[in-house]
Amino acid sequence: MSTFSQHSNILLGGTPPPLQQLWKDAGFSPNPQQEEAILHTDGPLYLTAGPGSGKTRVLLWRTVNLIVYHDVQPGEIYLSTFTEKAARQLKEGLRSLLGMVSNYTGQPYDLSGMYIGTVHSLCQRMLTDRRRFFPDRHRHRPPTLLDELGQYFHLYNSRNWEKITERTGLGTQEGQERINGIFGHRSLSKYYAVVNCMIAFNRFSEELVEPGEARRKLSANPHLENVSADDILFLLDLYEAYLQSLHPANSPAHWTDFALLQKEAYQVLTQNPGSGKVFKHIIVDEYQDTNTIQERIFFKLAQGTGNICVVGDDDQALYRFRGATVENFVQFPQRCKSYLKRAPRRIALDINYRSRDDIVSFFSRFIQQADWRGPGGSSYRVEDKNIQAHRTDHLPAVVATTASHPERVVDEIARFVRRLIDEGKVQNPNQ
Repeated sequence: MSTFSQHSNILLGGTPPPLQQLWKDAGFSPNPQQEEAILHTDGPLYLTAGPGSGKTRVLLWRTVNLIVYHDVQPGEIYLSTFTEKAARQLKEGLRSLLGMVSNYTGQPYDLSGMYIGTVHSLCQRMLTDRRRFFPDRHRHRPPTLLDELGQYFHLYNSRNWEKITERTGLGTQEGQERINGIFGHRSLSKYYAVVNCMIAFNRFSEELVEPGEARRKLSANPHLENVSADDILFLLDLYEAYLQSLHPANSPAHWTDFALLQKEAYQVLTQNPGSGKVFKHIIVDEYQDTNTIQERIFFKLAQGTGNICVVGDDDQALYRFRGATVENFVQFPQRCKSYLKRAPRRIALDINYRSRDDIVSFFSRFIQQADWRGPGGSSYRVEDKNIQAHRTDHLPAVVATTASHPERVVDEIARFVRRLIDEGKVQNPNQ
């Protein structure tokens, strides 16, 4: 019984059932593309997903497959997403599915060593993980994290703000007016100046901008589109002063913000030659929302194994205002060849289980009207997408009650829900 002898989590219990049995127990019937993605275990994987295509479920089952059937320990997996809510859903979903396996084997799975959560939370964890990311095990003093509000108050602090604006050679009022003017605000407001600086500073951090190097590039090529080189130099002076304010002289303590947190984590990875082999598998949900520094982190972690799986929908890119760039997802195959010297396997999750055919068809026609071509033959959208609706009936997607007294409306809704339960279209919540 090779499975029994190889997997440390089931030494005292029975062997797990076939994966197909677990699917049956969970009421899950994967389509061919979903099954192919779940069973893929070697090399980079590029999952282009449409709305309602079950991509999160695929990631969860793929993780279960790795842990239960391929001797990958939870601590050898990095699984990240971009919101706290999505991270909680991943954790709860994984615990539930592995709990099903434990019902067969009698042994629980310990997820405490697994890197599962938001990108920022996992970066923060890296900075304190001496065992994995600090070869000499030296005691690394992690920075104090400033959330968005903390970053604002750090900048708004009169002493910090005066030192930062002094770097430009202007007084505080003149500096505020110049900052706001760059962002199109004719105002002396300190509040707007601080908020605008936060936008600029975070973008610089996420794009790995080093002030000295940026100045050299600007001196060599001062002609920019939509913004003057002088304005960029002005913001770089402020950014450099801001970075210094986070590292007070003669003090071992320092602060960091969410954008710089990722940069510090990346620096830890680059300083550790073994960082690319810490995890056997890197899995990233909502990859269309990644920015430059996050892409660097993911590929650095995957450098030793080449096992990086990304899933996303370029039509649902939401965070460009935070520095996210959909090109990271659209151009993932080219990035894989550049970073890993390997082309990824592409699997399209293109069956929409959420919406009816009329909605899916309307969306497809609408999105195809735009020109998604970029410079040099590139594209801002994954080509040859073919989203299809699982439900092809033409029933209404929204049902309205009749206009009546509230008690009658409640009764009508209750009878409608009961009919859906009796017909097996929804699950009875009491079962």
